[in-house]
Formats: sequence, structure tokens, C-alpha cells
Amino acid sequence: MVTTAQVPQPLRLLAAGTVAGMLGWLVALAVSATALPAFASPASPAEKVGIRYLAQGKKVIPVSVRIGDWEITDIKLPDLVATNAQEPPVTVEQVEVVVKAAGAEALRLTISGKPLADAIVEFADIVNNQQRPLPALQLAYGNIALPEGKVSDNGTLAGGQSLVLPLSKIAFVHLVGHTKVDELEIRLTVATGGERTVAAFPVALTPYQVTGRYMFPLKGDVQMAFLPLSYIHHRAAASQEFAMDLVGANQKDAASFTDISRPNPMALTDYGIWGREVHAVGDGLVVETGDRFPEKLMSDPVKFNQPDYVRGVLKELIPQIGWTNAVAGNYVVIDHFNGEFSVYCHLQEGSIRVRTGDKARKGMVIARVGNTGNSSAPHLHFQLMDGQSFFTANGLPMMFGNVPARAMIVDYPVTANTLSFSDSIFYTVP
Repeated sequence: MVTTAQVPQPLRLLAAGTVAGMLGWLVALAVSATALPAFASPASPAEKVGIRYLAQGKKVIPVSVRIGDWEITDIKLPDLVATNAQEPPVTVEQVEVVVKAAGAEALRLTISGKPLADAIVEFADIVNNQQRPLPALQLAYGNIALPEGKVSDNGTLAGGQSLVLPLSKIAFVHLVGHTKVDELEIRLTVATGGERTVAAFPVALTPYQVTGRYMFPLKGDVQMAFLPLSYIHHRAAASQEFAMDLVGANQKDAASFTDISRPNPMALTDYGIWGREVHAVGDGLVVETGDRFPEKLMSDPVKFNQPDYVRGVLKELIPQIGWTNAVAGNYVVIDHFNGEFSVYCHLQEGSIRVRTGDKARKGMVIARVGNTGNSSAPHLHFQLMDGQSFFTANGLPMMFGNVPARAMIVDYPVTANTLSFSDSIFYTVP
């Protein structure tokens, strides 16, 4: 766990009210098909509404898992900006997501009414009233390019006005079948002067297989937590979309294999993962480090398990050590010279063995697991990105040579582009 959309809460990546409150509704949508309204007729987007991504350089990367003869595709929807390109006002009444697999329509989701209205209002309130600083918005949405002027908070756009559709926070695509999803289109039903038309926005999918031949960053018994199918955690953020939290497993003196500490922990040493060596996953160049987070502020389990306490620590430290070092804790970023950057967060104070400009070698120890930054227990937050910036890069799926896809489910032949089949995976890494 690293961050939230606000000044962070431990084990929260976003203020989850919008997301969590709508998940049940969205799951129901995901298994139903909805036809276009009879009054809707195709129209060029330029005639009524211009549509673009909220984040510049956005990549929509599907999670892809094949188990036996079954394909599982999971897609986080992109956030969009819709702009009225004409003088008369227009109203966005409905959003449809059309999904195709092997060229045939496989799923159609409809977002309208209160869920759509609430999402539009919530985002408009945030940006119009400047409720969150830019780094907080970037952590949640990526390299955002906000429209000029006040955005619409009610779905109706005056001439030249825009609204933001934060679709990543209210809907997702999850399809199980025998073919992969290969096309996705978002359609807006807009009304003006008693006429309704449909503006279509084709979403360019970016299937991705990790390029580097990486090893896992830890050895021994681990629990891989908050994997990409957990939408209310890492997946809800931008560069963290495919991240994982690595916590302890098979803890000495614990009541269960799944416990991450001794019963009633009173010190960091009661967590078996704390102090474990962190390894560079591949060769590369260290391009960024941060080591100014004082771990003494996060050494008392009674305190760091309280969200208000951690939030207060971050508010105090951000002006002193910067957003990245405060939220990620002590951290290392490595450029692997293949368009992939690995990030290691929440590192133990004083344990980082590399500095910016150092060469990294696959397997070398670069630090130890700690409990710094936005954290509620000692763990390693690990992710891959397509750029150096924790705030503006796209997250990338990741696989490791010493943790095969079958770690997700051992009874069937499995291939995948990320370890993601469940929220958590327990594994002994050689």
C-alpha cells in the first residue's frame, strides 16, 4: 500500500465511498446486456461532444489470465473528458461500454442515473473547489490534463464547457470466456434541443507482457496482497494499477499461516517481514531514491494502525521531504532500459544500499523491508511503471521467473501477464 487520492489513509488508495458503494451495482451490470435506447442514433463525436482521456499518455492495459481453455480479461476503464463543441447546451444522459471479443460483442455495460450523476458531482467538486493538490490527483488519475474553466457538476455542458467522467472509479470490465477481449468502445448518449445522439469513443487497448526477465524482490514465505483484481486498493490508482504489497506469511509464533505478525504486536520486530532483504529484480540504473522518512514515527503498531495517526504524519512530512518520500516512504526506483521502471517502497530507514546513478544488478540486495510512508504494517510495496515518475507514469503488469503463473492456481495450466487471479497469493519464493 502506498497512497490515496487524498492525503492518504493506511491501506486505502482512494476515498472509497464512491467505489465501494457502487461495486455491487456494477457487478450486476457486468452480467447483463442492455440495448441502446430506441431514440438514439449514431452521430459523429465532433458534431456534439469531443471526448479525450483525462490522463495524457494513458494506456488501457487489460489483465489477461488463461486457465485451461478459459480466458479471463479484466479492464480498468479510462477516465474521460467530454467537451461541448457547439454553442447550444448539451446533456450527457448515459454512458455505455461496448466490449467485443474476437470481433463479436460480448458485453454491454450501462452507467446512468444516480451513479453517473454522483460521480460527475464528486469529481467536479474536487477540482472546482481545489480540494486536493495536484500530486494527490495524479496519484489517483495519472498525468491529468484538466479542462479550462469550471467543469460541469450536473451533466449539462454550456458551449465550450467540459465535464469529467471518472469511469475508473465507478465501473470495470470483467469477462470470462473462450476468447480475449480485443475491442472496447465508450458511447455517450447526449441530448440537446429535444434531439438525442450518440458520441462514440474507441478505446485503444494495450495488451502488455512484461519485457524484462525479472526475479521476485523477496525470498522466502510471502503473501502477495492487494493484487490487480482488488479495485479498492492499488488498482484504483494510476502508476500503482498492477502493484502488490508483500507481507509476511508463516510467521513464527503466529496463530495462523496467514498472520503477518505475532499476536498483539508491540514492535516492528514482531513482524517477520520487517528487515528482510530486498533484491533488485533485474539489471538497470538507479534513477531515484528517497531516504529521509524517519521510521521512529512508524515504529509503534498501536499508533500506525490508526488511519488518523498516519494521515497526520504524512501531512507533517510532505512539506519537509516531498510527496514521494512521504507517501512511498523510503524508496528506490530502477530504470531497466526497456521502458520498464521498478519501484520499491516503505524501505527500512538507513537500509538503502544504492544511490542515484549506481548500477543495479539482478539479485543484488538494495535495501531491507521497513515500515515507512503510508503504511499500516511492515511490508514491501512493489510495482513496475513505464516512466520514472510515481505520479504520472502508467502502471505495468509484471511477472517473475521464479514465481510462475501457476502460483495462482495449481490444478490447471495457467498463463498470464500479471499475478492477479485473486486478491492474495501465498508462495514460498526460492
